[in-house]
Amino acid sequence: MKNGFYQAALDIAEAKLFRDSAPTALLSPRLGTGGSFRDIFLWDTCFCAFWAQYHPERFPLEASLDNFYRCQDPEGFINRQIRSDGHGKWDPRHPIAFAPPLLSWAELAMAEKNLFPGRLARVFPPLLKHHECIRARFRNGNGLYFSDPFGCGMDDLPRWDREDDITAEGGIPFTRGSVAVPGAEGDGVYEYLSGQKNSLRFSWNRQLDWIDTSCQAAFDALNLSRIARRLGQGGMAEELSAEHRIAAEAVNAALWDKERGFYFDRLGDRLLSRMHIGGFWTLISEIATPDRAERMVRLLDDPETFGLPYGVPSLSKSDPDYDLETGYWRGPVWCPTMYMLLCGLRKYGFDKTARRIAEKFYTATRHVWEATGTIWENYLPEISDREPGRIACRDFCGWSALAPITIDREFLS
Repeated sequence: MKNGFYQAALDIAEAKLFRDSAPTALLSPRLGTGGSFRDIFLWDTCFCAFWAQYHPERFPLEASLDNFYRCQDPEGFINRQIRSDGHGKWDPRHPIAFAPPLLSWAELAMAEKNLFPGRLARVFPPLLKHHECIRARFRNGNGLYFSDPFGCGMDDLPRWDREDDITAEGGIPFTRGSVAVPGAEGDGVYEYLSGQKNSLRFSWNRQLDWIDTSCQAAFDALNLSRIARRLGQGGMAEELSAEHRIAAEAVNAALWDKERGFYFDRLGDRLLSRMHIGGFWTLISEIATPDRAERMVRLLDDPETFGLPYGVPSLSKSDPDYDLETGYWRGPVWCPTMYMLLCGLRKYGFDKTARRIAEKFYTATRHVWEATGTIWENYLPEISDREPGRIACRDFCGWSALAPITIDREFLS
């Protein structure tokens, strides 16, 4: 018998399933993001796959992932946000449309659990085509990748050292055409984003080398190489493995700071100073060298950076913009990045560290559920007896089902 926390996640997730009242371009029912959106979101759905795969008879996992392949454009691109008419919300030439490429990770994980026989052979061609498209479109000349505040998924994470770092010069400009929604609705979206503080950040993209995006693209190549090998495509597997090795060399050469013992974003000839959760993508993507991984793991015990009582924050506690009340990705702990980190720690043999961090995070999220009666979009790394900050949504299963289901099953049970 599963515990009440686990059952609550399943019940919320089932209530969040989206069912179209009339036929649309998308398969229905489909997994909800947790936020009750009609649109589907790529990286939310990828992370949802890691809890839904434990209950494939109850949740429409295949259909939810297939919706993205159904809406892939002729050049191979899969938009990070897709409307019920099957069209992407964002111009595919702008990185605001580019989600972390995690479909291959989710598909490989399902295959390793012997779910949906024959599926890998069907999805490998569109996965490879998407990978080739983002490589051509969102990779800088040095082999590192760039994204966008919304594209990367960490909406309000500050990457700049100073506000005058943020310029449109050299970037892909954010214009009305970047919003691929016609009429007044699209006008409203554009006006909203253009009216935000630091709205220039939506044109501040390829000027940088993004640590998280560079690792995610390399991770995609690594997962695709393993899928190719499973399918008996040895030559393609070698090509993709070589791409991963080259990407790892580029990240290690350009984005590591030996003084601070962490990986950072780069702007021109200097590393930026923001220490954020994105640096830990170097573990799961198998980019960090063993000695560098060991140095990074020490930060998980540092109470001034990432070693906080109830989880690993999205932004280091030492950062001046760390904010647990109004920050979204400026301090709160998120289930998807916690799961990513735990998987990365395990890959490098830090199993005890992973279990310890998983236990304190799981316990905190369970305490919050007991105190509030629900599961939240994000959590506070220093408080576990009340609801999170003002911009965390409740009933978020969605990817927050990862804590009671997947983190418990894979790291604690």
